[in-house]
Amino acid sequence: PESREIQKAVEFKAEGNRCYKEKKFREAIGKYHRALLQLKGVQGRAGAGSPEQSPPGPGRRPLSEEQLRLVESTEVECYDSL
Repeated sequence: PESREIQKAVEFKAEGNRCYKEKKFREAIGKYHRALLQLKGVQGRAGAGSPEQSPPGPGRRPLSEEQLRLVESTEVECYDSL
Protein backbone atom coordinates (compact mmCIF):
# COMPACT_ATOMS: atom_id res chain seq x y z
CA PRO A 1 0.00 0.00 0.00
CA GLU A 2 2.71 2.54 0.88
CA SER A 3 4.63 1.87 -2.32
CA ARG A 4 1.43 2.38 -4.34
CA GLU A 5 0.82 5.70 -2.61
CA ILE A 6 4.39 6.80 -3.28
CA GLN A 7 4.11 5.72 -6.91
CA LYS A 8 0.88 7.73 -7.25
CA ALA A 9 2.72 10.81 -5.95
CA VAL A 10 5.50 10.25 -8.49
CA GLU A 11 2.85 9.99 -11.22
CA PHE A 12 1.23 13.28 -10.12
CA LYS A 13 4.66 14.94 -10.22
CA ALA A 14 5.29 13.60 -13.74
CA GLU A 15 1.87 14.88 -14.84
CA GLY A 16 2.79 18.27 -13.36
CA ASN A 17 6.00 18.27 -15.36
CA ARG A 18 4.08 17.44 -18.54
CA CYS A 19 1.54 20.21 -17.88
CA TYR A 20 4.35 22.67 -17.22
CA LYS A 21 6.04 21.82 -20.52
CA GLU A 22 2.68 22.38 -22.24
CA LYS A 23 2.47 25.78 -20.52
CA LYS A 24 -0.58 24.67 -18.54
CA PHE A 25 0.79 26.25 -15.38
CA ARG A 26 -2.37 26.24 -13.27
CA GLU A 27 -2.90 22.55 -14.01
CA ALA A 28 0.77 21.83 -13.26
CA ILE A 29 0.46 23.53 -9.86
CA GLY A 30 -2.56 21.35 -9.08
CA LYS A 31 -0.65 18.18 -9.96
CA TYR A 32 2.33 19.17 -7.80
CA HIS A 33 0.00 19.90 -4.90
CA ARG A 34 -1.72 16.54 -5.33
CA ALA A 35 1.68 14.84 -5.24
CA LEU A 36 2.61 16.68 -2.06
CA LEU A 37 -0.69 15.79 -0.39
CA GLN A 38 -0.17 12.15 -1.33
CA LEU A 39 3.31 12.24 0.20
CA LYS A 40 2.07 13.96 3.36
CA GLY A 41 0.02 10.90 4.24
CA VAL A 42 2.96 8.59 3.61
CA GLN A 43 5.34 10.75 5.66
CA GLY A 44 2.89 10.96 8.56
CA ARG A 45 3.10 7.21 8.94
CA ALA A 46 6.87 7.29 8.61
CA GLY A 47 7.39 9.85 11.35
CA ALA A 48 8.31 12.50 8.79
CA GLY A 49 11.31 10.62 7.53
CA SER A 50 12.19 8.42 10.49
CA PRO A 51 10.50 5.04 10.88
CA GLU A 52 11.58 4.89 14.52
CA GLN A 53 9.69 8.05 15.52
CA SER A 54 6.17 6.96 14.67
CA PRO A 55 4.89 3.40 14.56
CA PRO A 56 3.03 2.56 11.36
CA GLY A 57 -0.74 2.14 11.50
CA PRO A 58 -2.47 -1.23 11.60
CA GLY A 59 -1.35 -3.46 8.75
CA ARG A 60 1.38 -0.99 7.72
CA ARG A 61 5.14 -1.44 7.73
CA PRO A 62 7.75 1.29 8.19
CA LEU A 63 9.07 2.71 4.96
CA SER A 64 12.33 1.32 3.63
CA GLU A 65 15.36 3.56 3.13
CA GLU A 66 14.73 3.47 -0.62
CA GLN A 67 11.09 4.53 -0.13
CA LEU A 68 12.15 7.33 2.22
CA ARG A 69 14.65 8.62 -0.37
CA LEU A 70 12.00 8.51 -3.11
CA VAL A 71 9.50 10.37 -0.91
CA GLU A 72 12.07 13.03 -0.06
CA SER A 73 13.31 13.52 -3.63
CA THR A 74 9.77 13.69 -5.02
CA GLU A 75 8.79 16.24 -2.39
CA VAL A 76 11.83 18.41 -3.09
CA GLU A 77 11.26 18.25 -6.84
CA CYS A 78 7.60 19.27 -6.42
CA TYR A 79 8.50 22.23 -4.22
CA ASP A 80 11.25 23.27 -6.64
CA SER A 81 8.80 23.10 -9.53
CA LEU A 82 6.22 25.18 -7.69
